[in-house]
Amino acid sequence: MRIGIFQDIHANLPALKKSLEVFKEKKCDRIYHVGDLIGIGPHPKEVFELVNSLDNIVLIMGNHDYWFAYGIPFPRPKLMSKEELAHQEWTHLQIGPDKRPIVKKWNFIEELKINERNKITFAHYGYDSSKNWFKNFIPKPTTSDLDEMFNEFDSDIIFYGHNHDESDIQGSSRYINLGSTGCYSKAEVRLGILDIINNKVELAKITAPYDDSGLMEDFELRKVPARNFIKQNFITRNRKRQ
Repeated sequence: MRIGIFQDIHANLPALKKSLEVFKEKKCDRIYHVGDLIGIGPHPKEVFELVNSLDNIVLIMGNHDYWFAYGIPFPRPKLMSKEELAHQEWTHLQIGPDKRPIVKKWNFIEELKINERNKITFAHYGYDSSKNWFKNFIPKPTTSDLDEMFNEFDSDIIFYGHNHDESDIQGSSRYINLGSTGCYSKAEVRLGILDIINNKVELAKITAPYDDSGLMEDFELRKVPARNFIKQNFITRNRKRQ
């Protein structure tokens, strides 16, 4: 089996198209998107429709996806500004409330068994079952942070996202964050190709450039709320994101 893996596409249509093109070229049997398909980017409707036209993709619940499916909590989360709230409401309106039942079917956690003893876990972030929500965000997690965050999973490899920076750390499991596909300082997608052959797993990490002409302009053309903040902090150009 060959599996394509990516995460945090965040409504970036050119990045999504390039990712799917690479997965097709590599002849992936299955694709996993590790949460946050929507939010931040200017193409929520197009991205949503494209992935839902595929029959070989597994979509995992991210926080932005959850807010669309179930609504923004009231009162809004402490760290969510009025501008971000307006952005979320805009995103949800683009997709349409009739699509919420589709997203409600997405799981927080997906597991893939390699054999009777070994498995791989895909989760957008650490999950707090008592709150049905994600664990507290850690900007630069250490090995011990990740061991604690994913301590309920007995997996060889855990793919996660939410933090947009790439990392690959060996602790109780191997914790792999491929880096956000849609939120990056460069017009490049960061992907994983996982081969499972004779109960052995091999991972190739791929970076591929894409044509992002029109991407930044679409924020203005579509009057995306919080667009200036987004272009300074999430989908950035001409400077290295810290």
